[in-house]
Amino acid sequence: MKKRCCLVCCFSIPLFLLITGCSKPILKMPESLPPIVKEYKHIKLYGNRPGMVNTGLYLNEDDFFSILATGSIDVWPFGAPPGYKYHDVRPEHSWPFMVRIGKGVGDNTAFPTFWGTNGTTYAAWTSGNLHLGIRDGKVDIYGEPYNPEFYRDNVGFFGVDIIVWEKEDYVQIADFFEKMEKNDPNNKAIQDALRHAEVTKEIEIASRKASKEIEETKKKIENLKAQPEQKEVQAIQAGPYKGSEVQPSPPPVEASKEETIAQLEAKLAKLTQTLAELQEMEKELSAEREKSSLLSEELEESKKKEKDLLVKLREGSNAPPVIVIASPKDGSRVEANIIHLTGVAEDDKGLARLEMFMNNKPIIRETHRGVRITGEGNQKRINISERILLEKGENQIRIRAVDSDGLWSENRVTVHKLEIRRNIWAVVIGINAYPNVRQLKFAVDDARMFYDHLVNDNRIPSENVTLLVDREATLTKLRSALGTHLKNKGGKEDMVIIFFAGHGATEKDVMSPDGDGLEKYLLPYDADPKDLYATALPMEEISRIFKRIRSERLVFFADSCYSGASGGRTIDITGMRASISDAFLDRIATGKGRVIMTASGANEVSAENDELKHGVFTYYLVEGLKGMADADEDGLITVEEVYRYVSDKVPQATGQEQHPVKKGTVEGRLILGVTR
Repeated sequence: MKKRCCLVCCFSIPLFLLITGCSKPILKMPESLPPIVKEYKHIKLYGNRPGMVNTGLYLNEDDFFSILATGSIDVWPFGAPPGYKYHDVRPEHSWPFMVRIGKGVGDNTAFPTFWGTNGTTYAAWTSGNLHLGIRDGKVDIYGEPYNPEFYRDNVGFFGVDIIVWEKEDYVQIADFFEKMEKNDPNNKAIQDALRHAEVTKEIEIASRKASKEIEETKKKIENLKAQPEQKEVQAIQAGPYKGSEVQPSPPPVEASKEETIAQLEAKLAKLTQTLAELQEMEKELSAEREKSSLLSEELEESKKKEKDLLVKLREGSNAPPVIVIASPKDGSRVEANIIHLTGVAEDDKGLARLEMFMNNKPIIRETHRGVRITGEGNQKRINISERILLEKGENQIRIRAVDSDGLWSENRVTVHKLEIRRNIWAVVIGINAYPNVRQLKFAVDDARMFYDHLVNDNRIPSENVTLLVDREATLTKLRSALGTHLKNKGGKEDMVIIFFAGHGATEKDVMSPDGDGLEKYLLPYDADPKDLYATALPMEEISRIFKRIRSERLVFFADSCYSGASGGRTIDITGMRASISDAFLDRIATGKGRVIMTASGANEVSAENDELKHGVFTYYLVEGLKGMADADEDGLITVEEVYRYVSDKVPQATGQEQHPVKKGTVEGRLILGVTR
């Protein structure tokens, strides 16, 4: 075997020089460290040095650190095995570089990982000294080689810069690497570090902006609720130009305090959803980087895969494109026919094309939708936004990105489409033929239409839905259906839906906790207006019933009212009109995952309409659930979408006399309807 002078020199120098060496640092660091940098160190790793090397840097758990490396190592200096033409490995080739935090053998806090992306920033998963090493052959769980002799003839080294950051602030981290790149624009390690930091920086800036807007919107809602009732004027933009004259502006449209709050709450829900999506994208991006940093055992055991990788690297690009799927989550189980696929594909050389497949069949994207490309030529980044029609059972969605050098990568998710919704329980009530109070026209029609929507449109099994109309809706049966049946059937993860169309009423009660001296009731079929306490269902009891139900997703729709005004779904018990507080709705909505939606404000009329042949609120509620409320066209109707829809349509249909009210919140998106 031919001896090499460089190896003789290496074995003749002290061991510590194998670590520190005299290689040139990658970063041109100023004499005084920038505020964002906690510690900085440059070391040198020789290819002929087996095992992990202690860098001397101690990391606390959750410290953020970045590693940049340059250089090359010839792993077959005296001739590669047959079929291998490329011996020179570099840090950006992913597989040879190892990272460990902790002591190693016998230390349970040591968890090595294989660094796969040059310039990536990591969060320390435990506390301990940072160890780095070169992989040549199989290693144990601590990065120590099974065959140290494999390293003996390797030639070359990696120069490594390590940065420990003061805090997780990708805005400052990206700015730091941007300045470093200006000082050394051709440095590949710095370019990679800047690219990874900028991706996370964009998410971080958007998250900060969303968080700020959420806080501002919450304050506006709080301030409005604290104000006395008043009309707020919203200006309407002037009309279009006609010749040289401007059309006169229409008179201002007045929006009530409740409307303004509803608009702000809708905005708040959208901002909250945006923030959640950004946070999920950040998690997915982090997971994708961690995944790419792990060296698969298949790569070690399969010589063909290793050969293909080396050949691709020899032919051009240093790294394949990165694909991050933000939504849906892998392994998701959904009941919708359509899901919204979102994510991003990125490559520093530029992306030549992006392909998508569902169950190995190409996905044909809709006009003006789907993949969005900005700029000209081969783009470094492509945003993905596509509606995917699912098939029954398992759906494998695959995305392939090809860069300008022909190097490609894939990412995939599996989504399971559930054929039938079996975790929803509902009680639907409608009463027209009251024997003791004024009868209604369309409450039973409302209940039957809502029942039909649940069973036929949303495909909820009919045995899961209890329909009580007229004589069936006695006080005893209502208590049994709500307080016993739903309590026994509705599990914690299930959804419970309650719909009531019928009369509401109030009665004087100085002990009322709502501050208006009135108790509010829903009237069953056998209600006696002379003895509501014994024959009607008070809201206090509704609140207790809801607390008995274990489900953390409960939605109550009430197409009734309490004002005592004629022409609506209410009766006048006291003979006088009182100012009714809606605090009883807050009491009912107390608890995790309770949402209450009523047809009108506490002092308004819940109207029936002869042309619609339904209660106005129920008509537009079901119309919205059937698809008209699907603002984002994703095939799913959420509680926020349907509330925005009825809040727009019902006031229009009633001459601004009736405004639906929603109380309560749930975590995440609460889906009420599926349109496809």
